[in-house]
Amino acid sequence: MGNKFGTSALFLGAFLLALAGLSKFYMYDRLAVVPMNTETTSNSSTAPGADAEYLDVAAGLKITNGPLANTKVVTGDVEASKKASKALGKDVAVWNIYDCTDTPDFNCGSGEVPLSGTTDRVAFDANTGEAVEYEDTSSEADGEITKPFSFEGLYFKFPFDAQKKTYQFWDGTLREATPATYVGEGKVKGMKVYKYEQVIEPVKTGTIDVPGDLVGSEEATVTADRVYSSISTYSVDPVTGVVIVGQTAQDSYLELNGERVLTTTKATLGYTDAQTQKVVDEYKSKAMLLTAVKTWIPVYGGILGLVLIAAGLMSRRGNAAGARKVEKGELVGSR
Repeated sequence: MGNKFGTSALFLGAFLLALAGLSKFYMYDRLAVVPMNTETTSNSSTAPGADAEYLDVAAGLKITNGPLANTKVVTGDVEASKKASKALGKDVAVWNIYDCTDTPDFNCGSGEVPLSGTTDRVAFDANTGEAVEYEDTSSEADGEITKPFSFEGLYFKFPFDAQKKTYQFWDGTLREATPATYVGEGKVKGMKVYKYEQVIEPVKTGTIDVPGDLVGSEEATVTADRVYSSISTYSVDPVTGVVIVGQTAQDSYLELNGERVLTTTKATLGYTDAQTQKVVDEYKSKAMLLTAVKTWIPVYGGILGLVLIAAGLMSRRGNAAGARKVEKGELVGSR
C-alpha cells in the first residue's frame, strides 16, 4: 500500500507541476486574445434629465436641446484577421466599427444619415489591443493595394493584464491617440476595475464657413474656427482589458476672433445600465478563468505538486528502508 501511495503521489505531483507550467506559459497566451469573429453592439446615452445641446444641421442649423444616444456595432473580419496574423507573425484582429449618434428614437440600422456617424476598420494586436500597421490586401482596386489601417494606440479595449499606468487611446474626432491616465481603482457591479481618464483640452480642429447671423455677425458668411474638447473615463476590468463602463463628456463649439460664439455639441454620453450589466455578465466568468490559468493553477497547483512529490519520495524511501530492515531480520534469524 505504501508503494502504491508513493507512486500515485509522484505521478499526481508531476502532473500538477506540468499543468502549472502549461497554464502559466502556454494556456494563458492562447486564451488572452480577442476573438476574430466578434459581433457586438454597445449602447450609451445621456443621463435621464441631462439633455445635450447640439447644432442640428438637418433641421436647418438649429440649436437643439434634448437626449442623445450612441450605438457602436463591432464586427470581426475573420479572413482579414487570419491574413494579418500570418503576415505579421502574431495574433491580429481586424474589426469593423460603425459608430452612430442621434436621438434615442433614431434607428442606426435604418441606413438614414444620423447626426454623427463614422465607420472605421482597425487592425490591432489581439493581446495588447494596440493598433498595428498592416497593408490590407482584402480590398484591391485597379491593382492597387488600399491601406485603410492608419490608427495608433488602443482603440477598442485595454490590454489583457492592464497595468496602473498611462496608455495612448484613440480619439475619433482628433483622429489620433492621446493619453488615458490611470487614476485609481473601484468596483462595478462586484467587479474590480481600474479607472483611466483621457482629457483633451480645447483644441482647434479646423474651420467652417457658416451664415453670419448664426454667430452674431453682420456678414453674410464667415469662417469660424472649430474647437473640440472632451473628458473620457474608462472603468476597465484589468484581467481582460474590457471597458466595463465608459463615459465621454464632449464640448465642441465655434470660435470667431478667439471668442466662443456657438455650441455645436455639448453632451455627456455614458454606458446605459443595461449595457454595463451585459458586459459584466459576459466577462466576469472570463476574468475568473484567466485569473485561474495565470495565477491560481500555477501557484497552488505548483505548491500542491511539490508537496505530493515530496510525500511520494518520503513514502517510497520509508518503504525501502522498512524492506531492508525486514530483509536484514530474516537473514539474522536464518543464522
